[in-house]
Amino acid sequence: MHAKMVRAITALVLAFAAGGTGYMAGGSGTESAHVHIPAQTVSAPQAGTTRIIYSLDAKQNDQELIALIDDAEKYIYFAIYTFTLPNVAEALVKAKKRGIDVKGIVDSKQSSNSYGAPIIATMSAAGIPIVTEKHATGNGIMHIKLLVTEKAYIFGSYNWTRSATTINDEIIEIGTDPALRQAYENILKRLFDAYKGNAAAKAAASVSIGIIDYTQAAAHIGEYASVRGVLVTAYTSKSGTIFLDFCKNYKTCPFSGVIFADDAKKFGDLSRYKGETIILTGKISSYQGRTEIVLSNPNQISK
Repeated sequence: MHAKMVRAITALVLAFAAGGTGYMAGGSGTESAHVHIPAQTVSAPQAGTTRIIYSLDAKQNDQELIALIDDAEKYIYFAIYTFTLPNVAEALVKAKKRGIDVKGIVDSKQSSNSYGAPIIATMSAAGIPIVTEKHATGNGIMHIKLLVTEKAYIFGSYNWTRSATTINDEIIEIGTDPALRQAYENILKRLFDAYKGNAAAKAAASVSIGIIDYTQAAAHIGEYASVRGVLVTAYTSKSGTIFLDFCKNYKTCPFSGVIFADDAKKFGDLSRYKGETIILTGKISSYQGRTEIVLSNPNQISK
């Protein structure tokens, strides 16, 4: 092993042993880069620095995020999968009120549940434009966790929730590298354009378009609906996934309900519905040319 590598690894181990709570890198080249593990600071990053933070060292990733929001002077663009922290929403609203251009992208399902919807309502009421994803197939989620200002970015595994702040193992990277910052901003702008007009507040408000027959599901991909049909069979595959079929030949049937193995135990014996008219409520998606609703909660099935 090269001597330089040995010294670098030794320094890193000693820094961790000293109880540091973040990672900071500075310098223009790998040969001259200075690496150390400083105490975590709740502050906007200085130009030319990158800080990597592990959530449970100080349990204040939310404050790091708010520091970037408070430091913005022109704009704040963000995309976040799960957003339930009122203090972050309040910081974004304050930024909007002081004249900052604030707008975001959220996941359609996470933003419409009982935890996410109030946050979206708060920001929408303040005039912050929030859009949600709408993929052509109805499948796919908006799983990005990113915020960009004209000065810096914050990116990582961290959802904006209390559990992610104080319980979960999460990492965030806070930096100012111009190329990275611009690359992240370009992605957000691309998504804003792709999902333009798909307001999150509207998506959160519309739980279902109503009850439709299973033969009509293909015309409503990407929408929330209650799909009705007579259950022919509840088939469990080798992987444990359950398929609720409404036709004798599932291969030619236009619609089915899907329950993944991890959720199967919640539903009990679904053969009890065989021959009965049932209603499946959820987001209609398309998989390999057939429409389906993925069920994770027994309340999504009714008679």
